[in-house]
Amino acid sequence: MDYGDYMRAVYILPISWGGIPHYTAELANAVAKYVDEVIVLKPRDNNTKLFSEDVDVREVFRPVTFSKKNMIKAFSPSNISNFLSFKNIKLVYDLRPDIIHFPELYPHISILTSVCKISDRYPIVYTRHTPFESLLDCIKSGRKIHNLFYGMLMCISDITKYLVKVKAIIVHAPEDKNKLIKRGFSPNKIFVIPHGAYNFLIRFKKLQDKETINYNNYKILFFGYILRRKGLEYLIKAEPYISKEIPNIKIIIAGEGNVTPYLKYIQDSSKFEIYNEYISDQMVAELFVRSDVVVVPYTFHLGHSGVLTIALSFGKPVIVTNVGDFPNIIRDGREGFVVPPKDPEALAEAIIKILQDDKLRKRMSKNALKRAKELSWDNIAKMHVEVYEKVTNK
Repeated sequence: MDYGDYMRAVYILPISWGGIPHYTAELANAVAKYVDEVIVLKPRDNNTKLFSEDVDVREVFRPVTFSKKNMIKAFSPSNISNFLSFKNIKLVYDLRPDIIHFPELYPHISILTSVCKISDRYPIVYTRHTPFESLLDCIKSGRKIHNLFYGMLMCISDITKYLVKVKAIIVHAPEDKNKLIKRGFSPNKIFVIPHGAYNFLIRFKKLQDKETINYNNYKILFFGYILRRKGLEYLIKAEPYISKEIPNIKIIIAGEGNVTPYLKYIQDSSKFEIYNEYISDQMVAELFVRSDVVVVPYTFHLGHSGVLTIALSFGKPVIVTNVGDFPNIIRDGREGFVVPPKDPEALAEAIIKILQDDKLRKRMSKNALKRAKELSWDNIAKMHVEVYEKVTNK
């Protein structure tokens, strides 16, 4: 059969955890409006519900486990057996795709793609969410000694990407492109496409019973997996400065990870609301609905943060530190404020400005929604399709 300009895009989703399944679903759902056929090969898990009816979802892998809290489990016999199920990647030969897009390349999928010689037959695109400038950066990503093993795994992951012959690499910021060029990648293969603003949580927004939400306090939200580089201690240290000007505040800390080392910085526990657990999609929506401002006080960051785009989708002012690509997403004085990292007083000052000025807060909220529209998945999908057309000459 001669398909002519018919385009079939196949997405290979290699994991079930974190933000990659949501990223894949948002992208595939949006791209399905602009290409003839979208197929997703993925593990058997609960993420299938994220995909629209326009996407042909096929659960051909068994889910694997990889947790920062229990990395030894990744090497258990059952988990290794599940890794072997990814040999089913060879099913792409039956699908005859025009383009294969990996939302991220992990070692197991890189090795099997190479072994099955898939990149010899079909054009491959992959998204590189966290480009490192050097392999030393990979190891540093673990930061403390107990995370060094994680950093080493990131290093291995980065090396295995070289096994796959790719036609195009998607990154989210010009700085990320420059990092890859310094490492010897051809600039003609690297395309900068921003990360879309997550809107899959908006459907839960309508489910919130506002009568059950306490509006007596200003809510400051810290959301996401708790790691040292995310600067939680500086938000906690900012609390006394904020409370001095605005007594009726509540700082919400929500996410998995080890929160214990940060509790020693709390002076007044009544000012904090802590959910140190897995946060369901519905609860995520509730937390963002309740918040007046979202704070991302990271001390170090590479790549993109999904917290920013969730906040924008909910129209929330955001305070970020001047690290990574944050100042390009949250523009100082427009969608929020940009402050120096590791500076509790500057962080407090920015929070106070937003909470004390209703007009400013409403203006930033409108700007956040506008920014989310600019980063809509529809626009992001069009940019991806342009890359697919360039790679496939279709």
